[in-house]
Amino acid sequence: MARYKVLKGVAHNIGHSFTSTMNYASDDYTLGHILRFALESGQDTLTIDFVNGEGEPTALLREPISMVPQWYTKMFWNMVASSGSDRTLIESAKLTLRYDVSSVRSAQWNGHPEGHYVCDVSITDIRGKIYVAHFADWWYSEKPFRAPSKVKWWNPLSWFRRVT
Repeated sequence: MARYKVLKGVAHNIGHSFTSTMNYASDDYTLGHILRFALESGQDTLTIDFVNGEGEPTALLREPISMVPQWYTKMFWNMVASSGSDRTLIESAKLTLRYDVSSVRSAQWNGHPEGHYVCDVSITDIRGKIYVAHFADWWYSEKPFRAPSKVKWWNPLSWFRRVT
């Protein structure tokens, strides 16, 4: 018999996995890539719908993390099954990651961007009961972020400035 009670643990485990240091893609952590993409695009909230396997906005899901929604959707359904529940008991399931881009600072040890994030996982079962997991912390990007320069190359005043 499939169980409902384990869905709270599934919400916690999928959120913990998403925000962990084991979530690494190519040359940076997934949360580091998302932080850089959020700073570049100005879009600060990523949503992954585990029922349909889609994530949005696409500005936050560029290479090398474009497949993250599919990977985590598969992992989510595996967790549901291995925990003793069943996908027929789930009406909706969603992960929302939001960076506070207004509070981004330089990490003390490497000078790369560091931002505060909030990650919420919400699972609603077919009875309407909601299971929630909440995570909040700071994350840094292993790659430096350089804001797009507004200085034009043909500006003689910028020719002798030192670029850091």
